[in-house]
Amino acid sequence: MKIRLKDIAEEVGVSIAAVSQVLNDKPIRISEKKKRLIKQLAKENNYSPNIAAKSLVLNKTNTIGLVIPDINNPFFAQLAKVLEDQLRKIGYLLILVNSDDHFAAEKELIQLLIDRNVDGLLLALSSESYTYEEELKEFLSSISVPLVLVDRGLDNFPVGQVFYNNRQGGYLATMELINNGHQNIGIMMNPDKNINCIYRYQGYLDALKEAQLPQQESWRVVTKFQFEDAYDKADQLLNNQAITGIVAGNDLIALGIMKRAKELGINIPEEMSIVGYDNLILNDLLEVPLTSVEQDVTVLGEKAVASLLSAMKEQAPRYLQLTPKIVRKKSVGKRLESKIE
Repeated sequence: MKIRLKDIAEEVGVSIAAVSQVLNDKPIRISEKKKRLIKQLAKENNYSPNIAAKSLVLNKTNTIGLVIPDINNPFFAQLAKVLEDQLRKIGYLLILVNSDDHFAAEKELIQLLIDRNVDGLLLALSSESYTYEEELKEFLSSISVPLVLVDRGLDNFPVGQVFYNNRQGGYLATMELINNGHQNIGIMMNPDKNINCIYRYQGYLDALKEAQLPQQESWRVVTKFQFEDAYDKADQLLNNQAITGIVAGNDLIALGIMKRAKELGINIPEEMSIVGYDNLILNDLLEVPLTSVEQDVTVLGEKAVASLLSAMKEQAPRYLQLTPKIVRKKSVGKRLESKIE
């Protein structure tokens, strides 16, 4: 039978409160002999505190909820691991849930986490939630639990937010192709829903405008952040004889395009250059390692945890926009002659 504080208290001849104070290394005026006996009994009987009861007393569960849009996406899986590592080091348990990129599921999961008395929430918004932005803001405003948005931000909304500068990232990806002589550059992402893609697409347009290069609607293909969808739609860019370079919304999209290019006999980077986004670890395992825009997930996780801890102390929200960088590998080749049409 599991030993209780009451059992230890009766054995030693002190109050339950005294036993609790000793086991939590709090100052109390009882003899050193009784302190040693209390700790000895607890150790011999493998005493462990009732976490639920302790949580009720302290009004704190030492748990943090994390909502991500897609656990199958290696970027979010890696982010979850970083956050879990960071939080465990400071005594918090992370509860991870997956919204499948749907707004309704996201709201339901957030409420479930709140009902379980998490001390704080980290939220990577679903793409679909931006379609319901006013409802989203109203819902998040009603939450009493400290909240930090991570990776995907929300314009004009006063909560902690930590994310990378996606407009700059889109610019860097496009300029990498331009600086290697590419003038007709296609793009595959979802700039109509996902806020990160909206800004990455703007960065793409910024770079084309700066270089005075053409941009055509047919050179933009809308896809999900998924390998399969990108693979299915890759022909729309790969069969365009004008295009020599492609900016992908993330590395999974880039991988889908690269697989289809190989099937079509299109050599990368000799005949088609591709820049991804996220710089996933698996990029180095490819036959042609992928040039990609890096968002350092470790830094993102560390800053998000720091921001949440500040929010839990009721300090002013932190709005942090981090700086991405281009990581050059082998999927971009120099083009000496343009194919402008």
